[in-house]
Amino acid sequence: MSKLTIGRMATLYGLHRSTLHEAVAKGRVTASLDGKGQKVIDLSEMIRVYGEAPGQARQSPTPTPDTPPTPPLDTLQPLLEEMRLLREEVRELRQALRLLEHKPEAMPEVVPAQPKAASVSKHQGPATWASLFSALDE
Repeated sequence: MSKLTIGRMATLYGLHRSTLHEAVAKGRVTASLDGKGQKVIDLSEMIRVYGEAPGQARQSPTPTPDTPPTPPLDTLQPLLEEMRLLREEVRELRQALRLLEHKPEAMPEVVPAQPKAASVSKHQGPATWASLFSALDE
């Protein structure tokens, strides 16, 4: 079961903390230390000594014969309407997201331009190169 500090257990049972500290000191209630060094009491120990906490009695999982199986429709109608409106809003938001989705366009393939020399072509022979260099020397 769960363990609570003495202060929280006192609040749960409507007792004063000093009452629980006294019960622990006299050995009526067993307490232990948690990882933080605080005194904690197991809920089963409190139930053994003081019974169920006020207002914390367990409810039977089986409904009583006078409990209706489902709430009346008039109490469910506002909830159903709110659910319908929320579903519509979610549908609209999904549609808006589809319209806003970023789809990058295909970039056109760029072919790098070949640099062209002023008057030199690949097919000119070594004699042409020599004449160009001699022209530069002049």
